[in-house]
Amino acid sequence: MKKIFVALLTTYFTTSNLLATEIDVNTTAESVTIYHSGALVTRTATTELTSGMNELIFRNLSSKIVLNSLKINNQAVTVLNKSIIRKLTKEEFHQLLDKRDALNKQINLIESKYNETGFISKVEDLEKMTVFYTDKILQAKKDLREIEKKIENAKKLENIELKNENAAILKLIVSIDGKLKEPLKIQYVCGGIGWSPAYEVMVESSGDKTIKIKYLAQAMSQTGEDWDNVSINLSSSFPLESPTDLPKPKSPWLLNRANYDSPIDSQDEEQQKLDKLEGIKYHEINIPSFLKLRTLKEKYSIKSNSSIFTFPIQTVDLPTNFYYYGFPSIDPEVYLVAQVSGWDTLGFVDGIAYISFAGNNVGKSIIRFSKSKDTLLLPVGKDNSVFLKRSEIADQKYFKETSIGKKRKTTLAYKVELKNNNPFPIQFELIDQIPISQTKSAEVEIEETSNGNINDETGEISWQLDLKPGQVADKKLIFTIETDANYKYFRKNARKKFKRAVTPKFF
Repeated sequence: MKKIFVALLTTYFTTSNLLATEIDVNTTAESVTIYHSGALVTRTATTELTSGMNELIFRNLSSKIVLNSLKINNQAVTVLNKSIIRKLTKEEFHQLLDKRDALNKQINLIESKYNETGFISKVEDLEKMTVFYTDKILQAKKDLREIEKKIENAKKLENIELKNENAAILKLIVSIDGKLKEPLKIQYVCGGIGWSPAYEVMVESSGDKTIKIKYLAQAMSQTGEDWDNVSINLSSSFPLESPTDLPKPKSPWLLNRANYDSPIDSQDEEQQKLDKLEGIKYHEINIPSFLKLRTLKEKYSIKSNSSIFTFPIQTVDLPTNFYYYGFPSIDPEVYLVAQVSGWDTLGFVDGIAYISFAGNNVGKSIIRFSKSKDTLLLPVGKDNSVFLKRSEIADQKYFKETSIGKKRKTTLAYKVELKNNNPFPIQFELIDQIPISQTKSAEVEIEETSNGNINDETGEISWQLDLKPGQVADKKLIFTIETDANYKYFRKNARKKFKRAVTPKFF
């Protein structure tokens, strides 16, 4: 059986040396550094190796190993040749059969058409068509031979047992100088794996002064390798980048009417060499330039079965100031916002956050640490502990529309009421908005803002309120829009307090 296996192997390796001693090497994964795309795997083996040429066979390693990244960390060992043997999946094998059938049909069609009586009537046409059909036939037959060879090779590997369709056999031909004194250690980068940052944000009460953030890593493996009880490192660097490459521009900096397009980063080019996770969408995040490597405290096992594994990285209580936010002309709800500080030295990466408030799951959001400086603004969710209502002032002297000549005046008046129903004092940021005219056909005159701060560029009016427990406050906003008689404008519609839904009817 071993001789049959050796015969199969020699078919797939371009380099063969009859003097090499073939050895099956059993390795144990010692540590794995997982990147956002790819992983660096370190394995050790205690196999005794003799001096001279050795043909090392490693089974059930990843079929997605980047061979150029593989190295042996033993000074006495020199790698002469390295290659990967992988079995085709059922789908890949059926695709080869389909391609073979399509090529046979193509060849038969070309030959039958070329031999058809009366198809070519002129000598000059015959010469052109002969060249055309010859090229087509030669290319089709060449493609067919390649497909037949792949099918033959795939059939020879059918009896080789591997753990899963992403597993493969790694073959190394090495030269050993003397006797190996220490365990064999190999390292390589493989694709088919990646990790993504995630957070659990827990807020017990808006009266607290801290917020609990649990930093997590979510990982998935399709490498073909199962790792049992290994040390896990998490990295936000690029596994195939060269740290010795000096930064240099790829092209001149040209000033022209078009925007200056920076060249593709070499890191992006290197990342494209790694096999990504199948069935998983990717998105861009910003990471600190000098993010340190994180080593998880415990050892973990990761199976290559497309399951999502979650690892705890760090749990912290961060200083937080809570305030409430309302923009009632757009949304009648009140939102709780956390102003979080002290996070900027923890090396947090942009990621999805699962937020809970008072023990209830609120939903998920994306935290953009890269967009924040000292203080992170984190919307916690809706909070009905503060009453908020915006209504039109029912007074004819305010809400009216008059026409004078070719002009029309419309006065709009609103009142916003608030009440703090919390047993502690709160801060509230109230926002409203007036229209901004960009035409001579319309003018806006502000009559009352209750001492609100006006942003002339956006038309937003803001109030910063401090409300004691049970305290009530109200603000007025009154303005007049003067337009030409035939000028039309539309009022901004607020989000409705109630919406329709379809529910089960049980009686």
